[in-house]
Formats: sequence, C-alpha cells, structure tokens
Amino acid sequence: MHVKILILGAGLTGLSTAYHLERRGETDYLVLEREVRPGGLCSSRTVRGFTLDCGGHLLHLHTPYGQKLVKHLLKGNLLRRTRRAWVYTGSSRVPYPFQANLYALPESARQACVQGMLKAAQQPGKPPRTFKQWCLRSFGRGVYEQFMRPYNTKLWGRPPEELTCDWCGPFVPLPTPREILQSAQLPPKKTYGYNSVFYYPKRGGCGALVQALARNVTNLRTRANVTGVDLIHKTVRAGGKTISYDTLVNTLPLPGFLRLLQGEKQLSSLAERLQNRPVTVYHLAIDRAVKPFSWIYFPDETDPFYRVGLQSGFSPYNAPEGTSLFYIELPPDAPRSKRRIWNALVQKGIIKKDDKALLSHWQPLPYAYAVYDTHRSRTVRQALAALAKRKCFCAGRYGKWEYSFMEASLLEGKELAEKLV
Repeated sequence: MHVKILILGAGLTGLSTAYHLERRGETDYLVLEREVRPGGLCSSRTVRGFTLDCGGHLLHLHTPYGQKLVKHLLKGNLLRRTRRAWVYTGSSRVPYPFQANLYALPESARQACVQGMLKAAQQPGKPPRTFKQWCLRSFGRGVYEQFMRPYNTKLWGRPPEELTCDWCGPFVPLPTPREILQSAQLPPKKTYGYNSVFYYPKRGGCGALVQALARNVTNLRTRANVTGVDLIHKTVRAGGKTISYDTLVNTLPLPGFLRLLQGEKQLSSLAERLQNRPVTVYHLAIDRAVKPFSWIYFPDETDPFYRVGLQSGFSPYNAPEGTSLFYIELPPDAPRSKRRIWNALVQKGIIKKDDKALLSHWQPLPYAYAVYDTHRSRTVRQALAALAKRKCFCAGRYGKWEYSFMEASLLEGKELAEKLV
C-alpha cells in the first residue's frame, strides 16, 4: 500500500492534521493508531457510570481559531469553567498560584517569602540557566523553598537545579515583584495563569473532542501497531503490513519513535538522551457530592500524591448525581496503596472517613512529561532537523517532546497540514 502522507498516532495532533488535510482537499493520507480506538491520552472511557479521563485534560483556548474549531466540533456539548485551585501545604490552604497569594500563609512563612523576594529584587539580573535559578530570581528563596522546590521535585522526579527553565513560559504564573509583595497583605485583584478559565465537554469527557475529530477523518486504521520505520525506503511496518509513503508525520513519543528507526543507528541513539517522567493516575469515586473545586497541588513529601482533581466538578455528567469522582496523580515510584491515599485525603479534608468508595481504578501513564534536563533542547533540535531532511515531520506534545496543552496540539495539526498541502 502507498499513501502520499502517512500519519503515526491518532491522538489530538494526528487527528487534527488529518482533519485539516481533508478540509484542504487532500485525501491521499492514512492515520495509523495502535489502540482499538483513537484519542491517545485525550481519550475517555466510562466505568460503572463514571467518565474517566487520563488525568487532568482541560481545554485552554486562547486563539480565535482554537475557540472556533472546538465549538464547531463539539457544537453545544461544551462547558466554560472558572478555575478553583489551591495549594495545600502543612496546615495552610493557599489559593493558586502560590506566589500571588502569600496572605494565606502563616506569619513566619509569609515573612520568609517577603524577605526572599526583596533580596531577589536586589540581585543582578543574570540570565537563569536552570529552573532553580529562574525561581530564585523570579520569586525569591522563601517561595522557592516552600512550594517551587518541593512540588517540582515531586512532579519531575528531579531537583530544580537539574531542570532548565525552557518549559516555564505560560505554565508558571509570573507576577511582578510588587504584586508578589502586595499579596502578602491582601488577596490579588486579578487572576494569573493560562488556565484561569477553561472549557470542557458537557458529556463524554475529554474524549468527546477526539471522537468529534475522528468522525471527520476518513482514512483511519486502528489496531495498527508500528513496529518499524525505514526512512531511506520510506516504508513503515504496522499491523503486519508494509506501507510506503511520500511524507511521514510522527506524533508518537519521540524517544520511542527514534527506537523504531531501521538502519539509523546514530539517529536512534538520540533516544537515550531524552528522559521521560511517567505518572500513575488513581481514579476514586465516593457516594457523596463534595464542594466543587478544580484541582489542588500537594508539595509536601508526606502526601503520596502531587495533585488531586475533581473530575465530576468539570461536568456533572462525569459522575452519577450525588456522587464525586476524583483523579489523583502520583509519582511513578509512589506505592499503590489505596489505604494511604484514602487516609491522606481524609486528613486534608477532601473526603470524610465514613464516605463509601464506589470506584477504585489505577491507570499508569508511561509517557506523561518530557523532562527538560540539560540534554533535551539540543537533542530534540538535532533529531527534528535530521528527520525533516528525510521528509519526516514531528508534531504535538510527544512528537516534538515538549510541555504543551491541547489547543497547541490542535493548532500544530492545522499548521502542519497547511505546510504539507
């Protein structure tokens, strides 16, 4: 079989590329997907009346086209939500972002943050090379020690001095020094962060979006696991068949894709320099409707999880009436102890001791975060440039091995389709 454009992976980016190719009249393409149905980590499934996503997947729409596309695909099946997020540390319940709500801290912690910020503001403005340097320069040592260092160490599995600050961009809210200092006295008058408002499907979970995309994609083959890629002869082995192509689009995780290359020892070896942070998601449902919130961060080492989200808070149709559904994100090396998680949730006041568990489900995510260590940037540039010379273009959060969000994946698919046409 031969196609003009072969797309690997039917996640959000792969489906968006195919969707926009068809919108521009290009139908000589094929999307290959390993799983039984499309969607990747943006898929959802229903278990005993509860809709489970692969962790927290929300739509942050900041461009006119992104909003237009999502509203067109989901039609009336879309909700707009305002973020309700906190940081729980020690006995404190601090509104998110931590660095703009210092008033909620105890006096001693608040003063440490203020003194750290004042000292940081007097330091010379050297360009930061590591995430630790960026945090100390932006927020001061108090904020760094109380939240940024413990939380990000828990999330990434590495201390901040081993991470670069390339990923921060819109993902770490950056109030001005004056705003940080003012927040030690009063709550801020404005919101911070790219996710202060978000969208979410009313029914069907996050997967409703990829299903809407897939309905507009004609040439999609599922259960087609890619086992080999030959860039020289422009062939892909998938599902026991060989497919030739003119142009290849990869949205699979970049390290895994590089390992599939045949006869490309030097290029394949780059995979060893790209690090990944897996995540374990624990889905828990209880027989009571809790007070609505979006998600909560947990930097303390004593807490087994680093983030807890209320899935039923995004849409009431994610859980039967009178119940609550949580997604609980843990480091991959955290023990799978339901009792420990339950006790921690009770201790934090998120659930009650006499609540009844209606659903308990573990979900490992082998690929969750591309680690921004000192090797990543140069290695990714080298790999993508070499692949592009061979008519292979990588796109999306995992194809480009980056920290991204759903709208960016949709837009990358559109831009790539325009480029290929």
